[in-house]
Amino acid sequence: MKIRDERVEQNKNKILAELMRLVCFFVVISFVVKSLYFKMDLSQCITEYVIIIFAPIYQMVRSRQLGVVLTTNLREQLNPKRNIIMAILGVVVFFFIWFTSGRQVTKEFAFWYIATFLVAFFLIRVVFVRSEEGRIKKLEKEFEDD
Repeated sequence: MKIRDERVEQNKNKILAELMRLVCFFVVISFVVKSLYFKMDLSQCITEYVIIIFAPIYQMVRSRQLGVVLTTNLREQLNPKRNIIMAILGVVVFFFIWFTSGRQVTKEFAFWYIATFLVAFFLIRVVFVRSEEGRIKKLEKEFEDD
């Protein structure tokens, strides 16, 4: 049996995590270029779309199965300034995509989109952070007893 140094394993895991982030970044860039620059529809970008949707879901499910907490500084994620910036960025990206596609956006649609997006964004953030905090406490308590 081969004995592995913990530092080597941590560095290996760090490299693999960075690789996943890099791959996801290039997939997002590919999706944006295909959809905005080449005007391809979703059926032509389905591979990128599936990767963008399922990679974070897989990561979340797998980390829960293994009992590992990947996120740190959860309170930082609830920082109002950071969340407002992210929400505004989401709205700006939406309007950028609509304006570059040449479609008309009615005021009513824009209002309901912004309202729905903001409510969903903040509710999902709060629920996710609170559930992760509870899971962290549960895991800490479980490993303290060992």
